[in-house]
Amino acid sequence: MKPLALSSSLLAIVGSVVSLTLPATAINAAYFGKTTQSLSLPITQGQELRLAEILLPRGKWIVNYSATAINFGANDTVRCYVRARETGQILSEHVAVVGTQQGASLASTISGVTVANLNEPTTMLLVCNHDNTGKTPIIDAGAEIAAY
Repeated sequence: MKPLALSSSLLAIVGSVVSLTLPATAINAAYFGKTTQSLSLPITQGQELRLAEILLPRGKWIVNYSATAINFGANDTVRCYVRARETGQILSEHVAVVGTQQGASLASTISGVTVANLNEPTTMLLVCNHDNTGKTPIIDAGAEIAAY
């Protein structure tokens, strides 16, 4: 009998959590940009590599991005972010340490999501750079930015 009571209690908890979930909203428009080939980051540290861009009309947008960094050399920190071209504002940034040495992954997908409330049409850029000068990590094909 106790297992039944426990199951009923769990169902009640799950049911109350599920009932708190807001209903889904319809998407009026979606914008998407994607790379089709692997690209090497610039040799100079901090220099940006623009991967993809999307032009968004004014309004409130959820912007989602991902890029996979690969490094067959010494460890390096790769930073990928969404930046508004017109203002230079960075809306979301995430990092990964990639390389062949201890404390790093050979490859790592860097991703993020943010909300942009735009008063005017704005071009959102997906950009990556790295912290060390010299042999550079690669951004694998398929880096993408989407807004909906």
